[in-house]
Amino acid sequence: MSSNHDAPATRILRSVLLLGRRLRAARPEGPHSLSTIAILATLHRLGPMPAWRLALEEHLQPQSVTRIIAALERDELISRMRSETDRREIELSITPHGRTVLSEDIGARRAWLEKTMDDHLTPEERRTLMEASEIMLKLAYAHIENEAQSGEE
Repeated sequence: MSSNHDAPATRILRSVLLLGRRLRAARPEGPHSLSTIAILATLHRLGPMPAWRLALEEHLQPQSVTRIIAALERDELISRMRSETDRREIELSITPHGRTVLSEDIGARRAWLEKTMDDHLTPEERRTLMEASEIMLKLAYAHIENEAQSGEE
């Protein structure tokens, strides 16, 4: 009988957490928190949106998002504008400066990962990791698929 430490979910969880910790350590020095970078990444990926949707996308409480938004706006990383579809609503969007900050943060982590993969993985292991990354994305977005299916019923 295998121990709980050898269970697939435990091994995957441990590896994802350890790799995440190592990637966070590869971030450039700077004033921007992971929450800041996550919000910038969401605005970059999904485009302008109101604060309530940003809170929903980031799984944050509205109060937390309000504080982060104030800091992002103060640092000129995001801007506010009226929605083109609903003039009553204010949308947040990433600024060019915000894109630069995001790019630098992600670039440093990408550089570490690429170098580490080149130094430690065989071509076959790299292919396997790419296949695994697609499967992990499927797991990460499973909640969206479930919500879409429950909306169809």
